Amino acid sequence: MRIVWTAVAGAALATAAYRARKRRPVADLRGRTVLVTGGSRGLGLLLARGFGAAGCRVVICARDDDELQRALKDLSARDIDAHGLVCDLRDPAETATMVERASGSGGLDIVVNNAGEIQVAPVDATTRGAFESAMGAMFWGPRDVADAALPHLRERGGTLVNITSIGGKVSPPHLLPYSCAKFAQVALSEGLDAELSKSGVRVLTVVPGLMRTGSHRRAVFSGAPAREYTWFALGASLPLVSMSGERAASRIVEAVRCRQRYLVLHPLTRAAMATHGAFPRLTLMGLRTMNRVLPESAGEPATSGLDASARADNALLRALTRLNDRASERLNQFVPTDPRRDGEGRGPDVSRTRQRP
Repeated sequence: MRIVWTAVAGAALATAAYRARKRRPVADLRGRTVLVTGGSRGLGLLLARGFGAAGCRVVICARDDDELQRALKDLSARDIDAHGLVCDLRDPAETATMVERASGSGGLDIVVNNAGEIQVAPVDATTRGAFESAMGAMFWGPRDVADAALPHLRERGGTLVNITSIGGKVSPPHLLPYSCAKFAQVALSEGLDAELSKSGVRVLTVVPGLMRTGSHRRAVFSGAPAREYTWFALGASLPLVSMSGERAASRIVEAVRCRQRYLVLHPLTRAAMATHGAFPRLTLMGLRTMNRVLPESAGEPATSGLDASARADNALLRALTRLNDRASERLNQFVPTDPRRDGEGRGPDVSRTRQRP
């Protein structure tokens, strides 16, 4: 009987929370200025499109200028007032300059920490440099962006959005640099939410699960790249376990409009968080089981998903990853010289690109 009453009470609370959210005032985003880091492809490009469609002036930043120009062309074709800045968020000085340039003369209303990188490999094929790069892109970068943007956001009562991950709540094998950085980013976002509550700045922590944004083509794979690519691409592509990137971006823009502070994007993500919180030994057992079926390192060097996908290519994998492969084409994940498009392929440019004055 107690279980029944507990379930009824839980349902009542959930209903009340849902109704309260529906009554929440909705902000008009027209005329606002939004900065989206990592905005040249994937989820970042979708967010730039979404905020632009809502009437925002959009500033996107990325490391690669050619990629940035293709994204700006995409946004311009949609009649979006868009501007681009080349910046490596792992450089604090570049980051501070980029934020100041993004604010221009009109300030900043919304800042989205979206930039990231994914490295897939067993721990014995993972270097210290991989951890340092991940922390630079997904912890220090967001921290430096927030630090530089906060004076503008305080002045305008703005919103800071941090795109974290289920990898910042549960740490799966073969993704350690990513998960370590995302755990740190979750702590940063939740801590900023508390500390900035008196300042008028709203912090939105977004926790996505797997999304079909084509990011599997731009991840880096080490140890046994073809086999690592196969399992990662499948997980990021299957409809029941992954989410449409377009749907994810739409919900994030709506969460900003509705002044939300926390957004979990997929039911499986919410279930994983709840299970790990209540039964951590159970989830750790599941992760150990997962690790037993993942590939061991063959000592192969790191390579991009564009190259690893060619090595792993087969008809079955293409069929199962079709939705995500199509997303990669829509969302600027291919470089123009991709081997499947003109026969002269190369991987993504991972060299540092300096911000232009």
